[in-house]
Amino acid sequence: MTSSSYHLKDNPSGFPYKFFQTHIKDGFPDVIYHWHPELEIIFVEKGSARFHINYEIFNSQPGDLIFIQPTSMHSIHPIDQEEHISQTFKIHLDNLGRSTIEQFSQRYLQPLHNGHFELLSRIQPHMEGYQEIKNLVQAIFKLCHDQPLYYDILLKAKLHELLYLLYSKRYVVRHYTDDVYRKYEKLKDLIAYLNQHYMEPLTIDFLADYFGYSRAHFMTIFKQHTGSSCLDFLLQLRLSKACEALVQTDQSIAQITESIGFKNQANFNRQFKQRYQMTPLQYRKQFTDKD
Repeated sequence: MTSSSYHLKDNPSGFPYKFFQTHIKDGFPDVIYHWHPELEIIFVEKGSARFHINYEIFNSQPGDLIFIQPTSMHSIHPIDQEEHISQTFKIHLDNLGRSTIEQFSQRYLQPLHNGHFELLSRIQPHMEGYQEIKNLVQAIFKLCHDQPLYYDILLKAKLHELLYLLYSKRYVVRHYTDDVYRKYEKLKDLIAYLNQHYMEPLTIDFLADYFGYSRAHFMTIFKQHTGSSCLDFLLQLRLSKACEALVQTDQSIAQITESIGFKNQANFNRQFKQRYQMTPLQYRKQFTDKD
């Protein structure tokens, strides 16, 4: 079960961020392919999980520093029943000056945000500058946790120092080719389409034709870049929407089943229990204390 302790401050400086711990246990949670506009920094404390970040796939190791740049597609999958504990910090680059129209932003922040520069996904203990970068990341995490007086001033300074280290150690140097950029923009369009139309009776043939692929090529590309088949992804997406509805609404199980695109109540119950090891009603009770 995900364990997240947020340290969010709507403070006068207007410097919002997210800081939380993620705990993968007993094969859950399984974070499906998605993206967001924030820079994400992850430190792996324990165990291993399978990360898909754009075209790269790797099994994390304790001590890994993982960087997910803004709008990069990524997923995090459990490895069998292995436990995985990590700390995560997320911030929008606008809060480091990206939205300011001046030379610093144009040279360093804009290319990192829009994908014209590629940020290395993983820095490991044997790599150059690891200890220096790790110490800085841990100092950032400690500031977020302790929040001493005027900590946001120091936090912003340390984030700029982190960017300096990533650039100076050559961990932000490569450029995406136009061909790679187009492929990932198209894949983003596909994932966005699934998020908007998951409740509809979608088929592989329809999706492949809609996005201009042959059926076989569509299935290969999707599996290669997301780590799951399109149908498995769609199932995970529907079940995650069901979880949201169970916790956030008073809809009946039958209403939720229909709203997320399942046509058969028994199939929904079976798929839900297989994934979460509990029934939908048990899930609702556990997270809302509803009878």
